[in-house]
Amino acid sequence: MKAIVMAGGKGTRLKPLTCKQPKPMVPVAGRPMMEYIIELLKRYNFTEIGVTLFYLPELIVNHFGDGKDFGVSLQYFVEETPLGTAGSVKNAEEFLDQTFLVISGDALTDINLAEALAFHRERKALVTIVLTKVSNPLDYGVVITGADGRIKRFLEKPGWGEVFSDTVNTGIYLIEPEVFRFYEKNKAVDFSKDLFPALLAAGQPLYGYVAGGYWSDVGNLNQYRQANYDLLAGKIQFKPPGQEIAPGIWAGEGTEIDQESSLEPPLVLGKYVRVCKGAKIGAYSVIGDHCLVNEQASLKRSILWNHNYLGYETELRGAILAHHNHLKSCVAVYEGAVLGEGCTVGSKAVIKPEIKIWPEKYIESGSVVNSSLVWGLRWGTTLFGRQGIEKIANLEFTPEFAARLGAAVGTILPEKSHLVVSTDHFLPTRVLKTAFVCGCLGAGVNVYDLGVMTTAVARHAVVLLQAKSGVHLRLSPLNGENMRVEFIDGQGLTINRDLERKLEQAFFTEEFRHMPAEHLGAIIRVDEAHRHYLEEIMKVTAAETIKQAAFRVVVAYDEGAVSLVLPALLSGLGCEILTYRPEGASRLRPWSLPERTAWAAELAQQVKREGADLGVVIDQNGEHLILVDEKGRILKEEQLLALLALGILKYSPVKTIAVPVTAPHFYEEVVHAYQGKVVRTKANPRALMEKVVEERLFPGGHERTHFQPAFDGIYSLAKLLELMAQEKVGLSELVAALPPYYTAQKAVDCSWEDKGRIMRSLFEENKEKRIEIIDGLKVYHEQGWALVLPDAEEPVFQVYSEAGSQEEAETLTSLYSNRISELKLQS
Repeated sequence: MKAIVMAGGKGTRLKPLTCKQPKPMVPVAGRPMMEYIIELLKRYNFTEIGVTLFYLPELIVNHFGDGKDFGVSLQYFVEETPLGTAGSVKNAEEFLDQTFLVISGDALTDINLAEALAFHRERKALVTIVLTKVSNPLDYGVVITGADGRIKRFLEKPGWGEVFSDTVNTGIYLIEPEVFRFYEKNKAVDFSKDLFPALLAAGQPLYGYVAGGYWSDVGNLNQYRQANYDLLAGKIQFKPPGQEIAPGIWAGEGTEIDQESSLEPPLVLGKYVRVCKGAKIGAYSVIGDHCLVNEQASLKRSILWNHNYLGYETELRGAILAHHNHLKSCVAVYEGAVLGEGCTVGSKAVIKPEIKIWPEKYIESGSVVNSSLVWGLRWGTTLFGRQGIEKIANLEFTPEFAARLGAAVGTILPEKSHLVVSTDHFLPTRVLKTAFVCGCLGAGVNVYDLGVMTTAVARHAVVLLQAKSGVHLRLSPLNGENMRVEFIDGQGLTINRDLERKLEQAFFTEEFRHMPAEHLGAIIRVDEAHRHYLEEIMKVTAAETIKQAAFRVVVAYDEGAVSLVLPALLSGLGCEILTYRPEGASRLRPWSLPERTAWAAELAQQVKREGADLGVVIDQNGEHLILVDEKGRILKEEQLLALLALGILKYSPVKTIAVPVTAPHFYEEVVHAYQGKVVRTKANPRALMEKVVEERLFPGGHERTHFQPAFDGIYSLAKLLELMAQEKVGLSELVAALPPYYTAQKAVDCSWEDKGRIMRSLFEENKEKRIEIIDGLKVYHEQGWALVLPDAEEPVFQVYSEAGSQEEAETLTSLYSNRISELKLQS
């Protein structure tokens, strides 16, 4: 049988281990990962093997040769430029003249390939994708199949709202050579992103085989460490190299172990290792060939490649050392730290947890290394939540973190491009902005500095100034101790997930662009950006009609960025402003939603006393409104959005309204009354913004503007005043015309590991009912609907419902929250 081993990967997420090694050559328990793959193929009689190469191909060819030493026959196919997974296999088309298997050379698995091949032949499939179940499917390609295994749908690295299965693509495929008819040679084609979806759309027989056994794509340093531990623990059907000299202890030839040393199984010692007197090697440690562990040195759960030297009383705890490192006496390297090849660490130096040190670095004696060399500390696997990045100001979001984030942003933007930057008026954001901007400038990106401004003004400025992107820094409205960083693309929208991933990749790999001094970016001060924003609002609003109405408005607002735009807007529209000043309002943090709600109730009394037309409480960012009608009644957020939709439908040719999947269905009643239609989007801000742009939902329907009503309280207030003036009725009368609705919401705790399994179970249980899977799982019932939405930021599910009464809505919410709790217990 024939097989292709894809071995061209750089292993970027394993850096610094892969700075000088291709990922297939990274050792697990002392053997290159690809050796295990070759052994697996041989075990199931795949002995004619082609190997696709790209990154450092000579290292793989030199190690494996023609394959005879491994009991197989190897041929190599080297790419000059990256062609993608399918494109690289196309290079071996002449070699692949029969059913063949494709497998990654940089994963670790013991899946039974014979069973997968039998399934493939039984189904007469063109392609069979070998699948496996994982606890967290977000970083993999999810595949949904029917009962017979036929593939129905692909989801490439889905969000939690798209997770309807925990079966993922392992990168192992059984393929018939006829597949080559479906794509061209010398073009970049990916199996999972390009070819397989095209074959599925063409109705070709694609099947998924759910395999048992062990599988890991060894995609990051944590998974690499765990793969070593799993092999030592016997979770994989491969034996460690060497002889088992004692239960759970394997050693290679020429290894010397002093009788007064201590070894705790399981562990692996390579060839010609020397363990000296008093050394202690704990369980789940791997020591490669030609290593020296000096007297009184101590290792626990650490992985050493070849030719490492550990000095007297050196301590390693959960560390990884690549080849040729020299650690002198009394060095301490802690959990999660990684040293690339060829580093020297001086005596009594301390390398703190999670530090990454690139190859060929020198650490002076006595140093305490608390940030990665050269570029800084690693903070986690993801940065982004639902609305940008949020971390504790000056504890997690430190100046160092801000500078690294700025460098990452600058790195993914083109050199000499322009970035808009603004902040709220609070001290932490203004201070940390300085460090952020320095990182951007160092990467050769110019910065338009708006100073203190709202996010909506920043969005508008990005478009007005034709900047490549924008960033707004502010204290979080949910937790005043947190910094929130919001990222804006060239259209003035929240950036998409692809850009988020690129930024995360740059941040975590720390491969930043450092420009020479003469090519550093420049700061360009932009004053009066809010005036251009207000002018644009006035252009797309019936200002004269509003002025004639002479509204009296009671407002509560902060002295920060919103004070630059709200009074100016209302004055420009001819409104009389009556200011309400909340007692006890903090000047050190944003107003919370409970505070604003309480103040709205107090403001309502002033509205009635003054005989005002309406009252407004607005947050410091000018994003969210709480409205009070002339009778002192507080509007719900859904009622405000419904009135804005009403104004668009009645006074413009636009007939399509976008709302998130969480929104109540009474919107349909409002919109259908004016022969319009509702388009529902995912619950994240980017999805709603994209749909607004796509459907051209702009005031008047003629002039393209950049406003987003759901995220811009200033613009929304102007359009509400316009509707009141055009209708010549009070706010209470407009609200009274809206249909009644009843909703409920509840958060249910759930571990990240259980989310995929629970979503799959809920999907299976309800697939015979009417469902929607725009974002999460929405199930329709006789009395209403319920939506189960995995939270992207927290280990919880959000459950929403709507029904004909409040009691029924709460019953539906309880039904699904209770079911989630039951499914958690079944793990």
